[in-house]
Amino acid sequence: MRIQNSPLQCQASILNALSIKEFFPKQGIKESFSMFDYVTDLNFDILEDANEANEFMVRIEIDINNKGKKMPGYVISLKTDYLFQITDDGLDETAINNLKTLSAISISIAKLRGDLERITQPYQFGTYSLPSIDMGDLFAKKQASINTQK
Repeated sequence: MRIQNSPLQCQASILNALSIKEFFPKQGIKESFSMFDYVTDLNFDILEDANEANEFMVRIEIDINNKGKKMPGYVISLKTDYLFQITDDGLDETAINNLKTLSAISISIAKLRGDLERITQPYQFGTYSLPSIDMGDLFAKKQASINTQK
């Protein structure tokens, strides 16, 4: 099937900060572990420029296995921006809001997942794959944090 381009296009990504460390407990690694059990903290913001109605940025900050008791393997902190453009001027406000939230955040997390896999591949513990994320829960927690700040 021939594809039709989405009115939402990711133009670029900018890596602002990255820290990857390998953690080995002092007593050694005594039992197998799963990187899917890492405590992961992900926050995102949608940044808009008042002068550019069709362009915006999604900023993602993620901390993996660096809060509380660390598990063996990776300790990762990353901050990255994904630049988006909406190419269709005829969309209504609801469609634009859905593109800026649901679609852009989902695309950004998918890109982040691929970036983390590519970045960690050569390290001793091998490729780190970000687990699937409950997007409904993520959006609810973000909304609650926004309401708390008001």
